[in-house]
Amino acid sequence: MNLKKYNIIHYQLNNTFELALIVIINKLFNNRIITTVHSFRPELFNRTEQFLFYLLKSSKVEFVAPTDTIKNLLINNGLKKEKVKVLNTFLPPSESEINKKLSNEIMNFVNERDNIVVANAYKLYRDDLNKDVYGLDMCIEACASIPEINFVFCVPLIKDQIYFKQCVNKINDYNIEDRFMIVNQNISLVSLFKFADLFVRPTSTDSFGISVAEAISMGVPAIASDVCERAKGTITFQSRNTEEFITKIKKTLANKNLYNVKESSNNRIEKYIELYNDKI
Repeated sequence: MNLKKYNIIHYQLNNTFELALIVIINKLFNNRIITTVHSFRPELFNRTEQFLFYLLKSSKVEFVAPTDTIKNLLINNGLKKEKVKVLNTFLPPSESEINKKLSNEIMNFVNERDNIVVANAYKLYRDDLNKDVYGLDMCIEACASIPEINFVFCVPLIKDQIYFKQCVNKINDYNIEDRFMIVNQNISLVSLFKFADLFVRPTSTDSFGISVAEAISMGVPAIASDVCERAKGTITFQSRNTEEFITKIKKTLANKNLYNVKESSNNRIEKYIELYNDKI
């Protein structure tokens, strides 16, 4: 399938202000604008964001939702059904991304240890109910409970410094500091997957979890919370259920070959070509 040549802007960030600005500037160029809504939580919108979303609903912007859940949320908040298309947002990582160099510290950690478990977070913070949104606390408990595993937790942004110090203290209290590495920098997660035996995503809220799909696409088993639709082959557990989370880790590592469901992503690329060739 060939991609036709169109002037298309496909916006991929959840920033209502930026998207509105693009729409205004685009009046000079008349490009086609598509936006992928990776996460939609209108209850958190301030008044400005509410007003901008109201304007975007009546604009020519086309919306892509990664799941039916997000599509229904958009429609329930006033977006016309015909303006929303459900399309899995995962695309296979490029060779250059997979082969990006990791720091010596990370390489020494993964090369000197077995049973590498990887987890990631966009930022470290707790929600209004004081829950660790990305589940660093659960990963610490799992590492303490399973002495044969080694954790690499990637989090480039630490929003809650007080909570971060509490987590570090917990790691030290459990005497697992030599088995639990926190990477506080932006790295290529897919390049780290080359050394991973398991990927986990114990989030308390999520929209899909691209990193889960990336892990599976590279043949790495993935365990994730059941808070949303997940990539095919994901092993799910009840959100915030630490006991089940630990049990799933043990079972998966003991039977890794049974959970290798690496699949071709060619069909996903064709879906994007269809999106660009045909209006929603």
